[in-house]
Amino acid sequence: MTPAAALPHAASDQKIGVLFLMIQMAMGGSERLILNLVRNLDRRIFEPSIGWFSGERLLPEFEALSVPLYYIPKRRRFDWAAMRQLAAIIRTQRIDVVNAHHFMPFFYAYCGTKIANRARLVYTEHSEADVLAARGRWRTIGGYMLRSSDLAIGVSPRVSQTLGSHFGLDPRTIRTIENGVDVELFGDNGNDRERLRQDLGFSPTDVIIGSVANFRRNKNHLFLLRAFHEVARHRDDVKLVLVGQGFPGDPENSEPEVTRFIQSTGLSKSVRMLGYRSDVHDLMRMIDVFCLVSYKEGLPLSLIEAMASGLPVVGTDIEGMRAVIEPETNGLVAAPDDVAVLTHALNRLIAAPALRQRMGQASRRLAAEKYSLRRCVQETQDVFLSLVPDVTMLDGATRLRLET
Repeated sequence: MTPAAALPHAASDQKIGVLFLMIQMAMGGSERLILNLVRNLDRRIFEPSIGWFSGERLLPEFEALSVPLYYIPKRRRFDWAAMRQLAAIIRTQRIDVVNAHHFMPFFYAYCGTKIANRARLVYTEHSEADVLAARGRWRTIGGYMLRSSDLAIGVSPRVSQTLGSHFGLDPRTIRTIENGVDVELFGDNGNDRERLRQDLGFSPTDVIIGSVANFRRNKNHLFLLRAFHEVARHRDDVKLVLVGQGFPGDPENSEPEVTRFIQSTGLSKSVRMLGYRSDVHDLMRMIDVFCLVSYKEGLPLSLIEAMASGLPVVGTDIEGMRAVIEPETNGLVAAPDDVAVLTHALNRLIAAPALRQRMGQASRRLAAEKYSLRRCVQETQDVFLSLVPDVTMLDGATRLRLET
């Protein structure tokens, strides 16, 4: 594939080359974080690029970044060719820092940096459950690789704590950089609410529940649908919008069973599956209640985006969401698969516009205070700079900015 092949490029001597590695060319929480980081890194200092292992088709958002993009096809469970290709990219493109998101990219990045004999290695983990999934020999191997790497980043304090305890890491080699969103972008409500609703066939008086999550069993869409089914039995002015996609070949793909449930329960007129959308910040403007009911999360980016949009949020009472949902302040929680409690939570918010407004305002305030993209980008830049301390190549103005 020409656009994603190793593009002719080498990091300038005047900049720090950073290669972000992700599992697939898709758009989930970790991919959106990488997209936002690359968009906002200081290009006077950093020269970013992106690599991935699955999915040849470029998403337009990544193509629009105008940075080197490297498709590194991983066709076997243990793919030496992918490892050698990654090592060649690191060596020939003069990469200074590799930031691998999730364990599989980290494994290949570790081997790639050793083969290339260059680049500092940073591992970013997004989920406590993914850390704990490394058991037996993989726990031993992962611990060795992490202790031989430069830094591990957790997207929440709990993820960082679990990284340290599970792999036996020195706390000084772990940082917490909580996810951030563009609060200004998501907070710009504009005047498009009614037009967006009309375009999708909704009434101005409909109460719309929205969820943004790819169709994987962990996201537990069927739980939300069972509760929504109970809601829709008594009200025909409530709609559900599902944004996201499933991936063929993914053993966790839940999209077919979600589609079957909607059809078998007669919810087709009340539920809209929009697939992948690049305009999530626009879609948030027409939503009244945001709901995410995963079994496990690290620090869910879509939930924070909903908060930045000024929406009340409903989620499962799990570790990753307890950090962002303050019950009765900016949202409500339900135990996983407790349909009665989730139904009650949705009905409360549907019936009370004033409650939605109060909780939405609290969401917006919390997002601005704790989860700004500006803070996330700055902390990430600081980490990269700490690993490449020789910044003598920077001009005086840039050096002064960094020192202040």
